[in-house]
Amino acid sequence: MKDLRTPLDWIDPVYGPAAWTSHGPWALAHWPQVDSTNSTAHRALHSGIDQKALHRTVYAAAHQLQGRGQNTRVWSGEAGKDLAISVLLTQSLPSACPFALNLAVSLAVLEGIESHLPQIQSASLEVKWPNDIMLKGKKAGGILIENNWRGNTWASAVIGIGLNVGGKAPYPNATQLMEQIETDSISLLEQRILNRLNGRLSEMASPEALLRQYHGRLMGWGRKQRWQLDGTEIRGVLEGIDLEGRLCVLEASGMSCHAPGEVGWLGMEPRG
Repeated sequence: MKDLRTPLDWIDPVYGPAAWTSHGPWALAHWPQVDSTNSTAHRALHSGIDQKALHRTVYAAAHQLQGRGQNTRVWSGEAGKDLAISVLLTQSLPSACPFALNLAVSLAVLEGIESHLPQIQSASLEVKWPNDIMLKGKKAGGILIENNWRGNTWASAVIGIGLNVGGKAPYPNATQLMEQIETDSISLLEQRILNRLNGRLSEMASPEALLRQYHGRLMGWGRKQRWQLDGTEIRGVLEGIDLEGRLCVLEASGMSCHAPGEVGWLGMEPRG
């Protein structure tokens, strides 16, 4: 028997009740700190609340104690100076082309940042396959999408978005979006991203169009780069990303395509 009827009824068993607000079609839950917003969203997802009621809920925190990236990598932030949200979707997921969700989210994040910080030129803000948000060639954040399937049905997606807004860069090849953070910058940026995401999610039925736009924002598209596959270096031109989300590289021996997690990026080849 379900004893929880709506998302607002839910109290996180680890961090207690949230402060709930709304923004357009989104219901937002905020905590001062959590382990990770993705973990918080998963706890809500398995709490007994009706899955349909959880659609478009957003879990946010001023600070993550155990922020996560791809392949269990750690992404650390600075309390009150970074954006950490997880969006939970339980309906209208594009089972025929799951990568359309990644495309929609990536574009929405880039556009949300530019909408909030118009001084950032689009040429300097890019996405690096598969999920890094890059500013002038340095990582400013990332996206982590975790999916739940029931047979062939895509039941839910938890979309984690972490951005280093004004905090100290956590490692040398990272950067921040703003030199000095302003009052309400995090909440306003959060709203701008959700606004863009609302529109982009409606475009997932046309993944080819999303992919064309994604390529226009893809770091290193058409350039020679280096990757590592099982200890072997791959050198070639980044031809693009296919609709399965694979990285396609034109090497001297021909074309090869690789799924996310198969290869690690080593860097750009010098121009010329």
